[in-house]
Formats: sequence, structure tokens, C-alpha cells
Amino acid sequence: MQRDAAGGASLIAGAIMGLVTMALHPTGSDIARDASTQGALSMAVHALALAAVPILLYGLWVLTRRLSNEGGVLPELALSFYGVAAVATILAATVSGFLSTDIITRMVSLTGEERDVAGALLHYSFEINQAFARVYAAASSIAIALWSLTILRQSGMSRAAGYVGMTVATLALVAVLSGKLRLGIHGFGAVILAQALWLIMVGVQLRHVPAAAPTS
Repeated sequence: MQRDAAGGASLIAGAIMGLVTMALHPTGSDIARDASTQGALSMAVHALALAAVPILLYGLWVLTRRLSNEGGVLPELALSFYGVAAVATILAATVSGFLSTDIITRMVSLTGEERDVAGALLHYSFEINQAFARVYAAASSIAIALWSLTILRQSGMSRAAGYVGMTVATLALVAVLSGKLRLGIHGFGAVILAQALWLIMVGVQLRHVPAAAPTS
């Protein structure tokens, strides 16, 4: 029960860290306009996003143990998919928060051909960030769907969390795989907001709902 409470707190904390990251995330034009302040803010919020990764992984590992103890292997498969999403998060946050931010701040003092080269590098880093963001959105959505399906099939946790998770995962997968959702600040922020709702719901469940007896 102590592990469940700690895992639930980790899910809630990680969700809040993700929301703060997206709420304070500056745009490229913000950084170009005020490289000193907005550049530092960009690095800070992406550092926060990176710090959230192991916190969320711990909470999701606890969730996986809880659901696996109640029977079934789907939660373990879900954790594997989320591991892929975690790697994509680290790469996307590093490229966006440190590489792209550094390029933008340097571009302020560049002119001519050097500025054109920096602009090309910035565009390339943006596309890399987008690629990893799509991997994150898809892999994390599959993971949430598998955890949620397990919640719906078992009686130990609120089915509401299962329905919310399946809805969030399905909408995100359809939007990303169809190419209709561009994962800039607003698009990716919508994914993080929806996932944060599910993470907080599950975190509260872990903290306050006793685990069911293991099935044979």
C-alpha cells in the first residue's frame, strides 16, 4: 500500500510537471525577441520535462505491478510501450529545449550566410523534434490504451479511469496517425493535457483504492 501511494503521488506530480512545462513553454519567436529571459525559460521548462520522465516511469511501474498482480500481461506490455515513449520524450525535449534554443539565441547576432545556415539547422531540429513527438504521442497512447483496457476488465480500480484512458488514447492515436494534429506547442499541449487528466485520475486511485487480491 505504501508503494501504491508513492506511485500515485508520482503520477500526479509527473502530470503536473508536464502541464507546467506546456503552460510556460515559450515559442521560437518569444526566444528570438528576448533571447536572455525566454531562452533561459525554455531550457528550464524542458529540464522540468526531462525530470518528469523518471518520476512518471516510477508511477507507471507501480501501476503496472498493481494491475499485473490482479491478473493479465497487458500492463507489462503497456510499460514496454511507455518505455519507448520515455526515450522519445528525452530526445524531443533535449532537441527542443537545448539545441533549438541555442540556435535561436545565436541567430540573433548572425547575419547573411551564417544566419541562413543557422535557419536551416533550426528547421532541421524542429523536424527532428516533431518526429520524436509523434513517436511519443503514438507509443504513450498505445500504453494508456493497454492499461485502460486492463482497468476495464478488472474490478480493482474505477472503470471511469479506464473509459477516460481509452478515449484519450484513441483520439490521440487517430489525430497523430492521420496527420491532422500538428504537434507544435498547442497540439502537443492538448495531448499532454488529456493524458494528464488520466494520469491524475489513476494516481488518485492508486493512493486511495486498496489493491484487489491477486487472481490465480
